[in-house]
Amino acid sequence: MHKYILILLAIAFGCSESAREKNRKDMLPTARGEADEIILVADSTQWADSLGLGEELRKTFMAPMLGLPQDESLFNVSKVNPRRLNSVLKSAKNMVFVMTLDSKTADSRVLQRFFTDQSLNQIKRDTSIFMRTQRDVFAKGQTVMFLFSATEDQLEKKISYNRSQIREFFEASARETIKDKLFNSPKKQLTQRIKDTHNVELTIPYGWEKARDLKNFVWLRKMDAETEQSIFIYYEPYTDRGIFNEIGEFRDKITQRNLYDGENPEVHIKRQDIIPVFTERVNFNGHFAVEARGLWKISDNSRGGPFVSYTIVDEEVGLVYYVEGYVDSPGTRKKNLVRELEAILSTFKTKGDITPNQEDAS
Repeated sequence: MHKYILILLAIAFGCSESAREKNRKDMLPTARGEADEIILVADSTQWADSLGLGEELRKTFMAPMLGLPQDESLFNVSKVNPRRLNSVLKSAKNMVFVMTLDSKTADSRVLQRFFTDQSLNQIKRDTSIFMRTQRDVFAKGQTVMFLFSATEDQLEKKISYNRSQIREFFEASARETIKDKLFNSPKKQLTQRIKDTHNVELTIPYGWEKARDLKNFVWLRKMDAETEQSIFIYYEPYTDRGIFNEIGEFRDKITQRNLYDGENPEVHIKRQDIIPVFTERVNFNGHFAVEARGLWKISDNSRGGPFVSYTIVDEEVGLVYYVEGYVDSPGTRKKNLVRELEAILSTFKTKGDITPNQEDAS
């Protein structure tokens, strides 16, 4: 009997905690700021270090996005003194708190107040932990990362070693924010037509239209007075893993065959060789893939811009997919346009993703 009373009390306590947390979040203001804006709260002395922790933080958050024609930093970072952190700054969309126990400045003493005594003792004892992430700390829809260590040297090394993981946390958050805005009114009919014709799925925002539709290729684009964004999907039988070592050549084959001037087929889209194509192996929705970033141009040199692509293998159905988004927007900053393409491309699903495995179905 007592056991059941304890269980009921535990359930009641859990429900009470959940209710309190819900009430707390309901009282919070809504987070403000753009998807890639970060308020970074750090010791001013550490931030000013051009060789140590401050430099590692700048390399992590303020490095240029790869594959753009002009330098644009991955995130728009505003460094804030912890002693000047007010309610307006606390409602930022993204925040990073940086703290080390060996710093005895007034800034660091303020930063340490964001940690419980239990947390501070754990940081002293366990050098393996250096990062914690939370949602909705000071505002609804907010993303917060705490970077910490017993010593500045330890944290500097942890950030350097885990740079990709730290970036991806905020890049994923930015994609979700952008997707929420883009997909308020998705083009469901166009999405369904592509699914019916090509056995793939892509969530398509309002304003996009189909430009070309061939046997194993579809091209979509959105155009306004100054900017054009395009996405294309290509697929063929998967025969050789070596294709991942020749992403540029694979792209050239696709664009020369499918992205050409209807009146002058000799004029087509190709790579620019001003910068190399940057590639990285990634997990794309559970599939092995290679992400590529670079610059494209029309073969007559009349236009050009950045592109981001994913070469994806679906071994269950024996197909390799190439999905790309590219931007044509002369004289403008292009990072946000590329991020929009990344958000759309992230919704891509292969034939195997949308067709249930027969064995699983049974």
